[in-house]
Amino acid sequence: MGNRTLVIGIGNNSRGDDGLGWACLDRLAERPLGAWQLEYRYQLAPEDAELMAHFPAVLFIDACASALPGGFSLEPCPPDPGAGLYTHQQTPGAVLHLCRELYGRQPQAWLLRIQGHKWTLGTGLTKAARSNLKQAVAHLFQYFQEPLAACPGPTFLAQN
Repeated sequence: MGNRTLVIGIGNNSRGDDGLGWACLDRLAERPLGAWQLEYRYQLAPEDAELMAHFPAVLFIDACASALPGGFSLEPCPPDPGAGLYTHQQTPGAVLHLCRELYGRQPQAWLLRIQGHKWTLGTGLTKAARSNLKQAVAHLFQYFQEPLAACPGPTFLAQN
């Protein structure tokens, strides 16, 4: 398995600033810091839990409509046992919970949210979203000097 990090960009680059997750992956691919596996998703699905089980760490990147100080936020992302699994679209916490319950593994996880401003049909990011993206990427490269490589691996949970 090795010390690899799964990075999942969530979004739709045909809906304006909803493409921030994918745009961030594009920036990371230009200047990789290590063994990152980049995955583009329109939305998370239950099947992503199996993929996550093979990595010591997962970083989710998604656009956010809420105002964020500095235009982005990076926070730990714990499994969410209270999240419903009733639709095909899942939250990062819900899929992490599935990973823990189905595969007995709990990778370290973070959620990077980048503030967007326009969500209509059309490609390209707004000027404000591009600025937020630039700040978020700079923060990622600073925060993850060795991109999660220091993670010891997924936590294996005892099966009852």
